[in-house]
Amino acid sequence: MSAPIQWEYPLYLIAHGGGYASIVDPKDTDDQPQHILTTHSTEQVALNFMQQFAIIGEPRQLNNDREFRWFLKTLKLPVTQVAYDPEPVEFDINAAWIAKITTLLEEYLIVDNSPWNYPVFVIKQQDGYSSTVGNGEEGEPITLLNLFTDETKANKYAATDDGAGEVITLHNMEHVREILLGLRDSVSAVAMDPVYEENESSSQYCIGLEALLDKYLVLDQ
Repeated sequence: MSAPIQWEYPLYLIAHGGGYASIVDPKDTDDQPQHILTTHSTEQVALNFMQQFAIIGEPRQLNNDREFRWFLKTLKLPVTQVAYDPEPVEFDINAAWIAKITTLLEEYLIVDNSPWNYPVFVIKQQDGYSSTVGNGEEGEPITLLNLFTDETKANKYAATDDGAGEVITLHNMEHVREILLGLRDSVSAVAMDPVYEENESSSQYCIGLEALLDKYLVLDQ
């Protein structure tokens, strides 16, 4: 019975020679054998693997399903599989599990196109959610929902006179979509990680509400 395909983050790869460390199944007798990407449960496990096989490189950390999926989609032939915590001995890869990249992408790494990692944070106030008034493309006033990618930034903003309120955690795309759909009539865009200085709120990165709902807050295909 094969081991279940499961892992925790952070997940580690080994950057090596302009690519990433991979191995070949010693049982694969094909003239052009398929390569198996090595992944590791901790940085120390990755370092031990590098030392055992004299690999010159460095561990690279992946922090969530989105990063893992994006990375796998960049891989080219002959890399077609992934091994988790391999400890090769003689003619056995001896990994916790081995899976095809297509299997991981189609069955295990179903993620959305959100332009941020979760969780994200908003500030609940008496009259709704903390927001900023800005200008649209034609100079008209618009309202932007303040959204934070870091809890510390959200708490700092909530400590200001403009942002006073309760920091709410949004754990996934569905939760964000629910809030944005409810604000569709009053909010035109989202201001990411705004700061409040000199009695003014500003953000370096804003995204239109409709673009978020139509292009980003949807499942990746």
